Amino acid sequence: MSSSRSSVRPVQLELFGGQPASSAGATGATVAAGRPPRFDLLRRLNRLTGGRLRSLELTDNRRTILSVRSGRVSNRAPLELRIHRSFTEAPEEVLVAVAAFVESKRGSDRAREALAVIREHFSAHRATSRTRRLRLEPQGEALDLRQLRDDLNERYFEGRLAVEITWGKSAVSPRQPAQRCRHSASSLQLGSYSYEDRLIRVHRVLDDPAVPRYVVEAVVYHELLHADMPPEVRGGKRYFHTPEFRRRERLYRNLGRAERWIGEHLSELLRARQALTAMKKPRKR
Repeated sequence: MSSSRSSVRPVQLELFGGQPASSAGATGATVAAGRPPRFDLLRRLNRLTGGRLRSLELTDNRRTILSVRSGRVSNRAPLELRIHRSFTEAPEEVLVAVAAFVESKRGSDRAREALAVIREHFSAHRATSRTRRLRLEPQGEALDLRQLRDDLNERYFEGRLAVEITWGKSAVSPRQPAQRCRHSASSLQLGSYSYEDRLIRVHRVLDDPAVPRYVVEAVVYHELLHADMPPEVRGGKRYFHTPEFRRRERLYRNLGRAERWIGEHLSELLRARQALTAMKKPRKR
């Protein structure tokens, strides 16, 4: 913590959208029988901070991971911590990062390193909890997206990617920011990948026997690349379609063929989208 006057103000850590989610969360420490999770977490963090925590409050805030307030201007002042309840199940290395973050000067190398660990844990928690609630529909009228995903995963990614996939009425959920596929027409997005949910969505206009399999494959392959290549951060900006991304995208053998088909059938895809939209609109009484 800084010893400047600003140290008495609460420091809040927010999870900004689009952070890559860890493919698997570590198992947290077991809470002692009969002990409330808050008490156990307070005990563990006090051990790591030398007894500096005066109070700890668990929250369900999905945007702010933690906020910490120092009681007075001092390097060893007592701390008041509000933290998301997912950290009650955090492994030791994550709590070490929490302790390092709250005790470090904001913006320091130590704080940034701790922040990366904290965000990774929280992202994994959010991805796991959200995906359980999502309604996945990978089986379509023409194709089962799971088969395409698994085949592409084996052929191009050595089977190492663990992502969910589903058909959707549109490629992007209004509540979920996602990296969109460049195969787009006007406002029509044919594919998207959510780093938070580790979920690929494919637009239902492609769930048609008249759409060649290689076209759907091209969209799914593009989104699998996003799962395998987190965005590069330069100057505070995230870059998704880097030169390396484009190089690897061209490894899909039917990419040019798929893009030509989409261009030639653009008007048909737009009409199919309009028909899907009309089906979803409630009838006026």
